[in-house]
Amino acid sequence: MRVHGVVPGCGPGNSVTLLSRAFSHRHHFAGVPAVYARVRSNDRYSVRTRIPVTRRSGRYRIRGRCGGGNLGVSVRLRVLA
Repeated sequence: MRVHGVVPGCGPGNSVTLLSRAFSHRHHFAGVPAVYARVRSNDRYSVRTRIPVTRRSGRYRIRGRCGGGNLGVSVRLRVLA
């Protein structure tokens, strides 16, 4: 899947950390599966990740961090069998 968005104030060249229990355990942040995306021009980011086939169906929250702080927003991801 592709996760993308805009993070005003994060700035080009910074990294966004996206956290969700839906993601694979390849990378972690504070014990939660994570993916990392580089912020491009216009404060935009985009990253592709795979949801493990073993992940149970359900709704999972995706939260973000940049520059050592929470972005203060979250979205829900629905995983289907």
